[in-house]
Amino acid sequence: MKVKVVYRGQIKELEFEKDKVSALDILKALGLSREYAFMVRGGEILQDRELIKEGEEVKIINAISGG
Repeated sequence: MKVKVVYRGQIKELEFEKDKVSALDILKALGLSREYAFMVRGGEILQDRELIKEGEEVKIINAISGG
């Protein structure tokens, strides 16, 4: 299964051996933590367990915090 990921202005195509992947699977494949990044599809933030379909494009945004 292939998924397009937009991260830091670059498009990456990730390939997974399983038929279904979650938003959390994609973050883990990129070595990212849910604490520091979140995923968006169609303008909506995805929850960890939401499934991504073959060929879909998602965007990863780094969370910024300050004080």
